[in-house]
Amino acid sequence: MSFPTLRYHIESDVGRVRVNNEDSYASAWLADGSLFLVVADGMGGHEAGEVASGLAVQVIEEVMSREPERDPRARIFEALIEANRAIREEGRRSKVRGMGTTSVVALCAEDRVYVGLVGDSRCYHVRRGRQIWRTSDHTRVQDLIDSGTIGAEDARVHPEAGMLTRALGHERMADGRPLEPDVIAEPLVLEPDDAIILCSDGLHDLMEDWELGGLVAGKTPVEAARALVEVARDRGGHDNITVAVVVAGAACAAPDPDEEPDEHTAASLDEDTEREIAAAAREAGASWEDEGEPRAPSPPSSSRPKWLLPVMVLLFLSVLVVVVIAIAGVVGFYLV
Repeated sequence: MSFPTLRYHIESDVGRVRVNNEDSYASAWLADGSLFLVVADGMGGHEAGEVASGLAVQVIEEVMSREPERDPRARIFEALIEANRAIREEGRRSKVRGMGTTSVVALCAEDRVYVGLVGDSRCYHVRRGRQIWRTSDHTRVQDLIDSGTIGAEDARVHPEAGMLTRALGHERMADGRPLEPDVIAEPLVLEPDDAIILCSDGLHDLMEDWELGGLVAGKTPVEAARALVEVARDRGGHDNITVAVVVAGAACAAPDPDEEPDEHTAASLDEDTEREIAAAAREAGASWEDEGEPRAPSPPSSSRPKWLLPVMVLLFLSVLVVVVIAIAGVVGFYLV
């Protein structure tokens, strides 16, 4: 029995706040029959973000179309490296500072999906209404979560939210090493009616991971992509929103009635809970709007415990008092 035909749809929306759409995307059926998709989220303003993301998807598509017999992971890595080089050269030529973009790439070869990324655009794998895997963001906040410094629930309100540790258009990553794309070592394995979602942070900033599965369950790629964009817009649409949905078959599988839902999935079926999430997201959207573009890679700041600063201040004042007393003693001795 042959594997189901892959079907896909891409939606891109400017959102409710931005004037220009700095997201870009591309898709193509390649010579070997595989499906290529890329989503890029530009940064640096109108003259930089749109150019960077547009150039990225153009270069990545060109590289991915070459030598289809090569290992897909090598092609994805090379495509992201060449896109980075092209953006840096364009920045030098045009003298536009801050030009950069995130990018997530997927190459779907029947039931195998090869994924690579730079930045915080994401790839999700959804099965029977549940998100079972996603990429890990190249952000300062993700590093803090991975190290156990903060919890995942603190990520959205953290002061360093939006600070990237890698972005195309930058020579180095935040740790000082030359920029290196993140290509997933083993391909994702699709089952019939599974879905793959690629998106910019304008989508995933406004919903929890567990919500995506429920939103695409039972829908065609067109219905799923439009539903995701509609939810992001309803919750404030503080950024550009781009989402690509690939389905192994005609529609995403509905949730398995015999599978026990987790507490998050159960909560998503409650209308009052859904309204509360939407209201909170809209309220948070006002503050996110003021933050502007995602910040480009910068050296990581130290993560000191909250109590350390007051203790250091107290020690400094204590030393200062001792020094003042000593000076007063010496001056008093000579005056006598």
